[in-house]
Amino acid sequence: MRFGIEFGSYPTALDPVEVCREVSRRAQVAYKNNFEALFVAQHYATGPDSAILQSLPLLSYLAGQVPGMYLGTSIFLLPLHPPLMVAEYTSTLDNLSGGKFLFGVGQGYREVEFNSFGIEKRHRKDRLVEALEIIQRLWTEDQVTFHGRFFQLDGVTIAPKPLQRPRPPILMGADTVKTVAKVPAVADHWIASRRHSKGFLREAAPVYKAALEQNGKQFKGLFIFRDLCIADSLKEAENRVRGAYEQRYQRYQKEGQPGERYDLPFDELKQDRLILGSPAEVVDQVMAYHEEFGAEFMWFMVDWPGMDPQFTLESIQRFGEEVIPQIKRATPSCSVP
Repeated sequence: MRFGIEFGSYPTALDPVEVCREVSRRAQVAYKNNFEALFVAQHYATGPDSAILQSLPLLSYLAGQVPGMYLGTSIFLLPLHPPLMVAEYTSTLDNLSGGKFLFGVGQGYREVEFNSFGIEKRHRKDRLVEALEIIQRLWTEDQVTFHGRFFQLDGVTIAPKPLQRPRPPILMGADTVKTVAKVPAVADHWIASRRHSKGFLREAAPVYKAALEQNGKQFKGLFIFRDLCIADSLKEAENRVRGAYEQRYQRYQKEGQPGERYDLPFDELKQDRLILGSPAEVVDQVMAYHEEFGAEFMWFMVDWPGMDPQFTLESIQRFGEEVIPQIKRATPSCSVP
């Protein structure tokens, strides 16, 4: 198995320069403690209380600090962007990272983002599919001509090409069983979100595997994103995240996040989504994802509003020192990306 951490939003009250320094500190701790990947989320118009560092600039900032680590978007809101621009930026990032870029994409769901870009939300799927085709062709072909519903190119070439051959892996988020079934037609891997309960995974994973087979692809393992809090005991971990966790999922419900219900009490939410407890308990929970769902690549959100930054750094180090080596001994090889 492989492991990573993800950087997401932060309170606007914090100094963004100091946030960048803190992200760098966390990346360095992960780099030195057996993690193999860094992921960055993307949203727009998150204020007035929440801010986010944009993914491609942040990953470029980190690339020279953590040589050899995978750098991924989780996820990039592709329907909002011109594919030529995205192909050029991501190709540059793949070269900066030494061929370690993972392109995680999704349709998006927040009305404010589509409205602010002047894009009709109902077109998000078709824009995503067109953009992915264009980007893959720009990455791999000398000249690209494309005349679609949303995008037009005539004899376009990009340089440099990505370092990875034939191209960087494409990961895709999907929040309903119906959309999970469509992932293999346009992407290499499905990202199981931290919002997805184990019940949803049990329903969606067989559908995903069948869709892979229908598209002539082999199941190599799941990419799973989870929330994590590691502490001396389960009780301490619960106390650290309870309030922030409930607030986060209430926001998902309010914003119209598709999929399941999220306006649930902490004790219900934690059962199927949150990896929580002492190092020994966390090892057991991670191994359960590997054994039941075929998880091969897992990454975690480890910081919470109001959490002491030093505790976050210690959590990253602790997972890297006390959990990853045990998992690696039990799963010595990894079939993805």
